[in-house]
Amino acid sequence: MDEKPPMSGNGLTSVSEKYSAPEESRVRIRVPTRLALTVALALAVLTTCYVFSLRRRVVTATGSAAFDIDSADAQLSADPQVLLAVADHFYFLNNGPAATPLYARAEKLFSERGDTRNELHARVGRVRADAETMSFVDLSRFLNEELQNPVVQADKKLQLWCLIAKGYTDIEIDYRAAKRDWLEAREIANALGENQWGTRASGELGLVAFLEGNPGRAARLLGSALLSTMASGDTGGQIRFLELIGRGFEEVNRHTEALRFFERAIRLADAEKDCGLPFMAYEGKARALVALGKPDEAKRVLEDALGKARSQQKRGHEAEVLILLGKLAAQAGDRNEAIADLESAGQFAKRVQFFRMEADAMFELATMYRNAGDLATAELRATDGLAASQRVGDRYYVPRNLTILADLKARRGRFTEANALYEQAEDVIEGLLISVNEPYWNSSVAASMSQTYLQHFELLRNSGDVPGSFRVLERVRGRTLAWALEDRKASPAEESGQTASLESDLAGLQVQLMQTNSTDERERLLDELVEDERRLGLAWTKGDASSGGLPAQPAPLAKVQEDLKPDEVLLEYVLDDPTSFCVVVSRNGAYVRALPAGAKDIEKLSQQLVAEIRAKGAGAELSKRLYAVLVKPLPEAATATRFIIAPDGVLNLLPFEVLRDSQGEYLLKSRVISNVPSGTILDRLRRTENQQLAPRPLLALGDVAYENQGAAGRKIPTPASIRERIERGIADLSGIGLYDLPQTRAEVEEIGKIVGSSAVMLLGKDATETAFKKEPLDQFRILHLAVHGFADTQYPERSALVLGTDPKSSDDGLLQAREIMRLRLNAELTTLSACDSGVGKLQGQEGISNLVEAFLVAGSKSVVASLWNADDTSASALMEQFYQRLARGEDTSSALRNAKLDLLAKYGDQVSPFYWAAFIAVGETSTPIGIRQQ
Repeated sequence: MDEKPPMSGNGLTSVSEKYSAPEESRVRIRVPTRLALTVALALAVLTTCYVFSLRRRVVTATGSAAFDIDSADAQLSADPQVLLAVADHFYFLNNGPAATPLYARAEKLFSERGDTRNELHARVGRVRADAETMSFVDLSRFLNEELQNPVVQADKKLQLWCLIAKGYTDIEIDYRAAKRDWLEAREIANALGENQWGTRASGELGLVAFLEGNPGRAARLLGSALLSTMASGDTGGQIRFLELIGRGFEEVNRHTEALRFFERAIRLADAEKDCGLPFMAYEGKARALVALGKPDEAKRVLEDALGKARSQQKRGHEAEVLILLGKLAAQAGDRNEAIADLESAGQFAKRVQFFRMEADAMFELATMYRNAGDLATAELRATDGLAASQRVGDRYYVPRNLTILADLKARRGRFTEANALYEQAEDVIEGLLISVNEPYWNSSVAASMSQTYLQHFELLRNSGDVPGSFRVLERVRGRTLAWALEDRKASPAEESGQTASLESDLAGLQVQLMQTNSTDERERLLDELVEDERRLGLAWTKGDASSGGLPAQPAPLAKVQEDLKPDEVLLEYVLDDPTSFCVVVSRNGAYVRALPAGAKDIEKLSQQLVAEIRAKGAGAELSKRLYAVLVKPLPEAATATRFIIAPDGVLNLLPFEVLRDSQGEYLLKSRVISNVPSGTILDRLRRTENQQLAPRPLLALGDVAYENQGAAGRKIPTPASIRERIERGIADLSGIGLYDLPQTRAEVEEIGKIVGSSAVMLLGKDATETAFKKEPLDQFRILHLAVHGFADTQYPERSALVLGTDPKSSDDGLLQAREIMRLRLNAELTTLSACDSGVGKLQGQEGISNLVEAFLVAGSKSVVASLWNADDTSASALMEQFYQRLARGEDTSSALRNAKLDLLAKYGDQVSPFYWAAFIAVGETSTPIGIRQQ
């Protein structure tokens, strides 16, 4: 084939001319490194990481012979078919440096023999393996020309080969072109029976779906692709997906898990000697180490990766590493080094037209110049970054780029422009969220976008627009729950046979996890657990239909004001630095009050206070300091007797009742306090008057036979003092050995007496997960579970209440958040008399993912839950008083408060809040429930 003339663009020579001779080191196929949310949603498809080895013998194209690909003499072979087969093998394992010289030699030999078809195959492989040394725009143009070649047009396998190369190229410059490439590639691969390439094409279309702003579809496509890749033994595909999955964990701040997957990708590459270097894993590992407080180790990883990238002419990865080193230098306070690294990466990306990388570098530079006060330069970089992002067409990163530009406009006094940019960013986020129909992932997406809403809130607050400020917060806060409350049709009434089977498999794995302390065995079981969880997620979200949409509009401020009673005030906190705020809403007015401390100070004080209380201390001074920061600056709070707290961040884990005023009195003594995720959620819960009241009063469960004793409370003597109690707490599934909770039988029986003979009680060996699920749960006004429980702040969907196991069923006894969300409830109150049932994963401005959210999603109007390990005896005493007061007609939050005051009256103010303050009421808690006392 004749040599093509030089191609235009950036002064680069023709692709064919540039790659006319083999070189020692080239690059592996590069994938977009900022596809974070795609990866976050690809977590919905993670499977175990068994190593499947590719065949170590390759058959030539003629099928006449086989050879050992380990041969060191491969590239010296005079048989171009052998060279081509080995080069393709290395290419499939992402090993461009090994593939490039083989493709070059094969190309030369095929040319000498007049074999145009295979010469073209080798040339396309060679230039794609060398991709990062030139402009992707020029490379895409070259590949498009090859696709028009009559030889390619007449050969479906060659078409597939060229489309694969073009698809990997176009994803860096225009996802829309990449979509066309991969759709056609998948169709041809399936027709030819090239299943592994068909699988990879589906995975690439998952990435494209994310860039289009459809992360729900992305998750489904990536899920199916990963499962197929693992089944077929595609080692290169496994490594790539592990890298992407690690990025997903990283995006949602699960850095320990991210590190685990990056290291696994590296180990898998090391185990397969023909694999290319997993640069994305090295880069991700460095990011995770930084987040885990190990910057020195991260820098060593990056410097090592930089050296390898330069030695192999991996220019794209070299630029990516420079971006990461620049960010690391900025965190260390070395602004000059940071700017030098980022400018170098940005200029390289612009020169070779790596638009996505250019956008990343410009975004980081804009942030850095802004923080240094150089707003003019910052705006130039932000504008360049936005332009690059728009060229590549990524929808997910539009909010990020619009947000930094809006902030710069605001800082320069151009408020109208800034407001418009923020609104544009939020509209894009709305579109992203609509495609995500799993509550946990919906929360994760919203959490990753929190900064947009926070900055927009402050812009409107500074302009005095209280209704606008409130509306911005309500667009993001508690939106997962708001969606569920409006779309109760999302969960099917009955599970399919496929989901039931997967639930059974999950239960078996979790039972094994609870029974082993072997590190190796736990590693294997955890891998299998994640695989089955994601298979179940895929089964639940089968198909491409969206969730039906999230609420288009939050509850307006005026409507929320109408919801409030005369003695109530809604306190919606917003934590930020250097200033935090509280939106104070009552029937008579609404204000945004600045607080005298920033987020970091409030977080530190809150964490110290909760830690001291968990250690059974008094926390007197810390509680006074927090009162002075969180309550005293709010004039409207002085006259209200009922506080409804919409917390932010760490405040989700703080019981406001423990705060002490300037006289040292607990806030508990002067206020009725409850929590709610947001004003919109309060409005939704209070406007369900037409919902039919459940006919049966109570379903209670307790005295679970954890040690296969049952009725243990009758055998164990009562502790001598309140400081000798058993706590209802377990940490995780690490080979746990659960002890019985001796007070829970008496607790449930006493509550049953209060309610009357119509109460249903599951006790001892009857207190199983199977028995609980068999009850008509939507027929009970109150659910009460006095059990062990645990919160998983990394995997909140695994947080669980630990019920009994029925040997005749496949249930594992773990009533997990992912299961609870799919229950059908009609409860006025669910009481989780267990440890840490109110603890969970903080999701930025979206709120918190925990068991409370799960029960609210399932249909409970309110939940009483604990913020730390519940003491067995004091918890039972508190619960008995609580239900007695409910029976007298008190509303939920008043009954809980008065029960706590009863304990304080009995034991005195000197007793630590540990024993009475753990339980909080969340949701609509101002209406009496209607149970009767016998």
